[in-house]
This record gives sequence, structure tokens and C-alpha cells, in this order.
Amino acid sequence: MTLKECLVQFCDIELEIQDLQEKIKKLEPRCNETISDSVETTTKTFPVIMTHYKIFGNDKKLLNKLEYLKGLLEERYNKQVDLHIKLEEFINNMPTSRLRRIFEYRYINQYSWAKVAILIGGDSTEGSIRKEHDRYLKKLEKNNVCPFCPENM
Repeated sequence: MTLKECLVQFCDIELEIQDLQEKIKKLEPRCNETISDSVETTTKTFPVIMTHYKIFGNDKKLLNKLEYLKGLLEERYNKQVDLHIKLEEFINNMPTSRLRRIFEYRYINQYSWAKVAILIGGDSTEGSIRKEHDRYLKKLEKNNVCPFCPENM
């Protein structure tokens, strides 16, 4: 995976966490609903008497799915926290304040290139900011530097 793909992955995992939170939010009310059924039984000895019972409970499949999604959410959240720390360290080690600001606006704040250019100010354009970003990444990739890839963890 390239360094740029790793940075995009950081943004994507945050969206993935939001999606999982929405799924859980929609599923929780259904898991709290009580379902019921009726059962008929008879005595085993004479005189045989038929009895009707109403039973109540929760849908075990929905509860299992909810627990699974919560586990996934925790796993992805932990991964996101690890990536966030690595991203902060990566940005902190950049050689110039301008680069640090570009990467923070783009990946931490997840701003569009147009907004990054406005925040950087001066005669910066969306294209010039993006080009500066891409040149820096290309330089790092040429030196095989990727703080996010599993082999560097």
C-alpha cells in the first residue's frame, strides 16, 4: 500500500466507524423488543390435561448481530486511534510548518483541497497545495517511508 493510500485509509476508517455506529443505533431498539409465542403441553400422567403457556424473550439472532457489530466497532475504533497517533507523529515530523498545516487540514480535519488552499492563504490555489502535498509524498515513497503500513508498526 502506498503512503497516499494509507492516508486515505485513515479518513475511510472514520467513515466506517460512523457507518457501524448508525447500524448499531438502528438495531438496538429491535433487540430490546420482546417477542412472544405460545406453547401447548400435556401432563405425562393420567388424567391428561392440556395446558397453554405464553413465553416471552428477545430475538437471539438480533442480539448476536448487535454484539458482533459492537465488537467490530471497538476493533475499528482501536485501529483508528492507533492510526491517528501515527498520523499526528507523521505530521509532527514534517520539515516545514506549511506541510504540517496542509496535512493536518487535509487528513485530521478532512477538509477539501479548496478549503485547505483558503486556510493556507497567500497566493495558494487548490492545485498548488495538492501538488506540494503530492511532491512530499512522492519523495517519502521514493525513500520507502510509510509510518502507517503494518511492516512499520
